[in-house]
Amino acid sequence: MPNTSQNARFSELLAVNEASTDSAESTADLLKVIYEFASYDGPLKFNCTRAWWFFGTGLLLIAGAVALFCYIDTYQVVSFFRRLQIEPGLVGAVTGVLGIGFAIGSMKWMKSKADRLPSLSRKIAALSSYFHNRLMFLEENSHCTLNELDTQFGDYRRGNYSRELVESLEGVFTGKLRDLPYHYRHLHYVNKRTEQVTVTDKDGKTRTETRVVYDHYDRYSLVFDFPWITGISVRSDNQSENDYSWPMDTASPDFNKSFCLTGQSEILCAKFIKPSTVLHLLKLFEILDRPNLEFSDDGLFCLSFASSDLLAFSTEYSLASPNEFYAEIAAGVKLPRLKSVLQWSYALSELHDDNFTFTASPPNKCKEK
Repeated sequence: MPNTSQNARFSELLAVNEASTDSAESTADLLKVIYEFASYDGPLKFNCTRAWWFFGTGLLLIAGAVALFCYIDTYQVVSFFRRLQIEPGLVGAVTGVLGIGFAIGSMKWMKSKADRLPSLSRKIAALSSYFHNRLMFLEENSHCTLNELDTQFGDYRRGNYSRELVESLEGVFTGKLRDLPYHYRHLHYVNKRTEQVTVTDKDGKTRTETRVVYDHYDRYSLVFDFPWITGISVRSDNQSENDYSWPMDTASPDFNKSFCLTGQSEILCAKFIKPSTVLHLLKLFEILDRPNLEFSDDGLFCLSFASSDLLAFSTEYSLASPNEFYAEIAAGVKLPRLKSVLQWSYALSELHDDNFTFTASPPNKCKEK
């Protein structure tokens, strides 16, 4: 039938290009996918006529079941079902269950079909943002990588119950005078604690119980090669694992209220916290939530934060308008939040590098064993 044919053709178009998107390695691969939709000779949506008929039938069956139960004790209903030797309550229950099944099933079908094109559009836009901004996924051993990061930074020592790296990417920011390679990581960790709660039983008596609670958190970070600063920690949350042995206050009350500055020595702290650096660090709160900065002994800089939208993007079009979407993806999807943080980090390097002769190399990776 025509409706079935349209849905089958469109479903095949989606399935083929969902697989192509999963294996895409460049913007050109994404544009090939979008072209398939632009050249498709049918409507870019599923025909839901039959589903709506099933939904309407389900509502009628539910209404019939409700009406039957409302009049189940009347003489006409009782005598009718007695002649048929059928229990009216059973008929009402079966009718109601069928009606609910038709209604829910048709709505689930329509929702699942309606989500496929937008979902594929979002995936294409996300991959475009990665390709356009020179981001690549990293396949890492989470346990191995976290162990290595623990030796360099205290900010990863979170989660007394569990922790894992949810996502790892690597990229390069191109500044005016040099490239600044970095790793982006999303850490999910769980803290386990107990709490006392008061419960009331069926007799109205109260008692105190001890319950185990698991609190889930997410933390995000960028790690740069950063040889210009070492042995310094600047934190805005309570992660004291970050701290070095020497604390220092500055002449800025705003900075002292916002950050805890520690270093390996008083000289390192004093050399780091120039007036220009104080002002620059305070600007960080305009773009990140609860930022922490750690500069390790071996020339790595970890900028961690609670902001979850660093890789957020927006597009005006989708595969529903394939020609316009093609042009948008060809131009590249921008990541304005990430760009702001990278520009801030690059500016920090300029404040502490006097000669700009450094040629950066990617941060060390933890290789799978």
